Amino acid sequence: MENKRERSLRGFPVQLFAVIMGISGLTIAYAKAFHYFGIPRFIYEALLVIDTALFFLIFTTYMIKWVKYPDAIKKEFNHPIKSSFAAAISISFLLISISFYDFAPTVAVSYWYIGAPLHLYFTYKTLKFWIFNEFQINHISPAWFIPIVGNVLVPVVGVDVMPEELSIFYFALGIFFWIVLFTIIVYRMIFHHPMPKRLLPTFFILIAPPAVGFISYFRITFGSIDIFGLSLYFIALFTFILMLIMMNVFLKLEFFISWWAYTFPMAAITIATMLLYMAYRNDIAYISSIIFLIITTIIVGIVAYKTIEAALQGKICVEEE
Repeated sequence: MENKRERSLRGFPVQLFAVIMGISGLTIAYAKAFHYFGIPRFIYEALLVIDTALFFLIFTTYMIKWVKYPDAIKKEFNHPIKSSFAAAISISFLLISISFYDFAPTVAVSYWYIGAPLHLYFTYKTLKFWIFNEFQINHISPAWFIPIVGNVLVPVVGVDVMPEELSIFYFALGIFFWIVLFTIIVYRMIFHHPMPKRLLPTFFILIAPPAVGFISYFRITFGSIDIFGLSLYFIALFTFILMLIMMNVFLKLEFFISWWAYTFPMAAITIATMLLYMAYRNDIAYISSIIFLIITTIIVGIVAYKTIEAALQGKICVEEE
């Protein structure tokens, strides 16, 4: 019989890498806020310490699980929904890289050199998994964006460390599959049964691809704003407003680890709005940036509190059917 600690390790979910995505997003947002708005640097530095500590804690724990319970890892990686979160491992490396970029560029590049090829591996692995397995339409959710559309994150640091063509390769890959998957997800939402309650927070992931796409395109073009970049931003903004209209649905949900799906997309549109302010320097972009930063900070704080509360009650590291 397994003791409680062993059961917790076996049940340690790959979805917890979404915690790193959310905290990293907030860290990057405060790095930009320091540069653009003069918000105290210590907030960014404190978040960077927390982000790094959580990354090592979650990554190390998951690697121990990988060694001790490879069958549990295999089960997650072959699950029609949870398998999409496997790529959150490589995305965590990429986001930690971006988080460190203003503070320690050498460290940032080291993380990037791990995250970029690892994410490409997860992209091919995921596509192969989708092609050679049978799925039902109810298996798809916005979480499916993670392994494929995550490629648009690579150029954010990559523009400074790899040839431009490689940045465009990752960007094009992510944008193309965003359009493909978005079409399938809209079809699933309209013509099939509603998503289970525990997956409803993943609707916020719909904000992330165009928002991160705008950030990545901004970096690839070295800060130019054109109709394509603005289109990506406004699609993200429209999706955010749609989530606001649906807010009464989200407020009624009990806590699931999927609540972390609220965090990174909000951080992404916050950062995108800050970049828009940097380009235009107008009052609307300034006020919007501050509002988004406040909202994102509150959301991350609430979700973090709920996660700690659930962890203390033994509701996080539990194997699910």
